[in-house]
Amino acid sequence: TSALDKRSAELTTKQGELKTESEQLTENLKTYTETQQGFTAKLNAPQQQFESYQRQLAEWNRKRDELIGSPTEPESKVGLETRIEQIEALPHQLKELEAKRLQLSGEIFDTLDAQRRARAELFKPVQDLIQKNGLIREDYRLQIQATLAASADAIADQLFALIKQTWGDFRGQDEALSTIRKLFDSHDPNTRDGALAFVGTLQEKVLEAARASGSPAGIFNLVKKGQSAAAVYDLIFGLNFLEPRYSLLFQDTQIEQLSPGQRGALLLIFYLLVDKGKTPIILDQPEENLDNETVFRLLVPVLSEAKKQRQIIMVTHNPNLAVVCDAEQIIHARFDRASDSTIDYDSGAIENTGLNGAVVTVLEGTKPAFENRSGKYH
Repeated sequence: TSALDKRSAELTTKQGELKTESEQLTENLKTYTETQQGFTAKLNAPQQQFESYQRQLAEWNRKRDELIGSPTEPESKVGLETRIEQIEALPHQLKELEAKRLQLSGEIFDTLDAQRRARAELFKPVQDLIQKNGLIREDYRLQIQATLAASADAIADQLFALIKQTWGDFRGQDEALSTIRKLFDSHDPNTRDGALAFVGTLQEKVLEAARASGSPAGIFNLVKKGQSAAAVYDLIFGLNFLEPRYSLLFQDTQIEQLSPGQRGALLLIFYLLVDKGKTPIILDQPEENLDNETVFRLLVPVLSEAKKQRQIIMVTHNPNLAVVCDAEQIIHARFDRASDSTIDYDSGAIENTGLNGAVVTVLEGTKPAFENRSGKYH
């Protein structure tokens, strides 16, 4: 037992020594580990610093690229430089586009003028006949005219349906209309240069009115609600106000400006002198809506000329047509209500005594009336 106790005590002592040694080794290991980590940290510091530098450099480059940007990024350096270049180029581009727009207006005019010439060509045979007839050419000055028709009032109506009449020369209805009329009268829309000069001047008047408004919005401040600046420019430079049109002119007056009676007489003159047919023609009171002076001045010469080519049968109550035109035969019709509403006819030359008296009675209003008027004339 004593030996066992001694051996147990030795083992216990040995166990304590081993434990102490183990703890010392653990402490040493910890110290070595910390020392190793310190050495490792010292060895890795440059690499870590390099890697950190790489990350920072990449971030810096990214932000730099964002600041530099591209032409499509308006908030970047390159985008701003691009916009500045574009802004600086705008005046030149605007001039180029304005020149192109005016060129297109010229092409539109050429197309309209081609239509006008085509219409003029259609009427050339008739115009040639007119030129060959001295009476039409010299006395009546009858002509067919193909033009590019336009109206200052129509232009004003279209323009002021788009823009306000509140500034500049367009302030007020009367002043605005007067401005358009003056511009229109100072240019010839039937010529290319005249039409293009008119639209250019009209555009400048519109821009002046826009500037007079004092708004930086310019013409956009001038257009009415629901309208657009594009519509204004389309109206001006699209030449919508020009229309190929032909008209019959009599003594330099368009047929639309003649009275109904003058129009009828003009068409009769045109037909009788231009038509080369020999077929007899019947005219029913061609003097209707015409005064005697006009009958004598217009119808008598053309009827006297036309009857050389064809027989003319005419119903009339005008002495100028029956007497002054030297009718070869007078037919006097009498309606007798008392005798069962019969109609009697007498015919013969004006030299015939009976017919001569009938002419005076019916066309002159009886002999006393004729002599009464004759005695009062100086």
